[in-house]
Amino acid sequence: MKKALLTTTALVALSSAAFADSVAVVNGGTSHHTHSPTVVFHGTANINYTVPLKAVAGPAPEGAVASDVDLDVTMTSLGAYSATITYGMEGNNIAGATVSVTTPLANISVGVDDARGGGAAGADASDLYSDIDRMSSVGTDEDSSDWYVSVPLAGWNFALSGDNSQATTANKENTSIGLTGSVGGLSITAGGKNKSGGVSVSTNLMGATVKAAMGSIRPAGAASNVSETGVEVSMPLGGMTVTVNSTTVDSTNNWGASVSTTVSGMAISVGTDSEEENTFKLTGPMGPVALHLEYDSDDSALTLANDATVEAGITYTVPGTKGTTISASYSNDDDDFDAGTQVKMAFSF
Repeated sequence: MKKALLTTTALVALSSAAFADSVAVVNGGTSHHTHSPTVVFHGTANINYTVPLKAVAGPAPEGAVASDVDLDVTMTSLGAYSATITYGMEGNNIAGATVSVTTPLANISVGVDDARGGGAAGADASDLYSDIDRMSSVGTDEDSSDWYVSVPLAGWNFALSGDNSQATTANKENTSIGLTGSVGGLSITAGGKNKSGGVSVSTNLMGATVKAAMGSIRPAGAASNVSETGVEVSMPLGGMTVTVNSTTVDSTNNWGASVSTTVSGMAISVGTDSEEENTFKLTGPMGPVALHLEYDSDDSALTLANDATVEAGITYTVPGTKGTTISASYSNDDDDFDAGTQVKMAFSF
């Protein structure tokens, strides 16, 4: 069970500070009174019945009733020099505060849990590099930064990120850089981290989007870099979008192709590649519920090695409420739905 608890003293202190200048209640609240700065409490909660995935060995697991509460407090000070402080409680853990500062010269985010809004320990600057399917992202440890600095320069954005502590070689090697921008109709991305780096260029050509990428990647534990190149073309054809790509990774050639379209509000995509990985995704409204069906013939990381990756679920939004949903799902991917078979009622605050 996951619980969120703030002490009475902290609530009174924060509420008093908030009301001195502003009151902001989101998703279901009624008070609204606009001045700056603001303090906002917001979060989600749910009750669920979940049957976990069956382990590779051992008996079938039993289902259990559980609850989950996530609470965030966001304090914002407005102006040319402004700051946003986010303090959250995710699951059983109290997350450290993240402080994001905006100035006319640079944007800075520092937070051991969620710098710049990234996952895990925060996004990496090298994530700005946009590669092509089956190429490797820059860095063997994605989203590991405790601080993130972004500097806009005449239509370009330069970023730098890293660990709070620089006492060890491993921490120093987590420092990364990134760049995005455009010139002469070309959109450019680049990123570097430790001994890895990459750059991509994309443009519109006769109605199609053409993208080329090149990287030099040092795999974990390897003594030398691997060369990677790729080309991708995405072209609208009637009501469909056809995307094809070709990549070369360490002298191994691969290709991929996918088709996506929308039919009666349902988004549909189908893909395959040279590694015989077949994908299918269907999402959208189906009567009173939202349907989500996703299949990938590649092995699931959470179940037996020969199990395809599957996520399927329906979600009903309760009329007359602000974000209350009832869902039923199965997932062996733990991406859009929780892993296992689950029935859940969720609320937003």
